[in-house]
Amino acid sequence: MYHVGVLTTDFRVSSMCMRDTLYFEKDRLAGFINAMPAETPVREIVVLCTCNRIEIYYVAVDTAAAAFWLIKCLADFHKIPESMVRSALVNYCCADAVRHIFRVAAGVESMVFGEHEILGQIRDAYFFSRKHAKTNSCLNRLFQQAIATGKKVRHLTGAAKGTISVSSIAIEKLLENNNGNLEKKNVLIVGLGTMGLRALKRIAQCKTQKLCLCNRNDQRAEMICKRFNAEHLPYSEFNTGLIDYDCVILATSSNEYILSLQQLLQYTKQQKQLLVIDIGAPRNADPAIGAIDGIKLICVDDLKSTAERHLLERTHEIGDIEAIIEEQVIEFTRWYLYRKECTCNE
Repeated sequence: MYHVGVLTTDFRVSSMCMRDTLYFEKDRLAGFINAMPAETPVREIVVLCTCNRIEIYYVAVDTAAAAFWLIKCLADFHKIPESMVRSALVNYCCADAVRHIFRVAAGVESMVFGEHEILGQIRDAYFFSRKHAKTNSCLNRLFQQAIATGKKVRHLTGAAKGTISVSSIAIEKLLENNNGNLEKKNVLIVGLGTMGLRALKRIAQCKTQKLCLCNRNDQRAEMICKRFNAEHLPYSEFNTGLIDYDCVILATSSNEYILSLQQLLQYTKQQKQLLVIDIGAPRNADPAIGAIDGIKLICVDDLKSTAERHLLERTHEIGDIEAIIEEQVIEFTRWYLYRKECTCNE
C-alpha cells in the first residue's frame, strides 16, 4: 500500500540562502521530475516552491526509503552536499503529511498568516505535476482537497481579513522606513506577476512623487501603467534608470540576480540613498548589496516582525481553523482506508 510523505523546509527552519539553493524554476523543475527513473521508490510527486518554503510531496510504499532517495536526488541535482540537504529538510509521513498540506493551504504555516498567494501556488504546483503525469489518485485527491480546505477556512473564519500577503507587508515596511509618507519618493516596481501586482495595488493607494513600473514584457508593463497611472521604464533601461529612484521593489521570478553590486556603484558615487525591497523568488538582489553605504536591503525574511504583528491580531481564529483542518484530515483518512480496503479485496 502506498503512503503520503512530504519533505519540507520553510522560513522557520532554513535561511533564504538555503531556500534559494533548493528552489526550482519551472524549466529546472520539469527537468528534475522528468529525469526520475522508472524504477524509483517514489510513485507520485508534487514540488511546491515559494519565497518562504520548498516542499516535495510524494507517494511511496516506504516513506523513509523514498525520503532518503529524494534527498540524494536533490543533492545531485543542485550539486550540493547531501548532508546540507538533509539538515534543511523535515520529513512528515501519512496523517502528519496530510495535515501539513492542509495547514499550508489554510495559511496557518505561512509567514503572513492567512495569506492569499499560497492557494494559487499550491494549485500551480499541483497542475504542473499533473500536466507532466507525475500525479495519480492519491496526490490528485490530496491536493484537490487541500485547495478546497484552504477556501473553506477563508470562507468560514477571519483568517483572510486585513493585510495578508508578503507583498502588502512589504509596502508596510516601505512606509515604516519613510515615516508613513511617500509624497517625495520615487518608487520603482520591477516584475508584474502576482507578487508585483499585489505590491502595486497596495502602493497605488499611497501618494508617491513618482511611481514607475518595469517588466521583461514591456507591452504588459505599458498596459498596466495606463491602468494605474504610472510611468513605464523599459526593462532594457533598468540598469541605467535605477539612479532616478529612492526605492525599488523587486518581484520577478528570475533565476539570476537582476540587481548586483556593479549596478549600484552609481549610487555610491552620487551619495544617493536607496531602499531595495526584494520579494522575488528566488531572490532578485545580490545579498552583498546590503553592505554598501547608502543601500538598505530588505528581503522576505526581514518582514517577519511585521508578519508576526498581524499573527497576534488573529490568534483567536486559530482554534476554529485547526478544527476545520482536523475534519479534513479525518475525511482524507477515511477515503484512504476505504481505498486500501478495496485494493486488498481485489
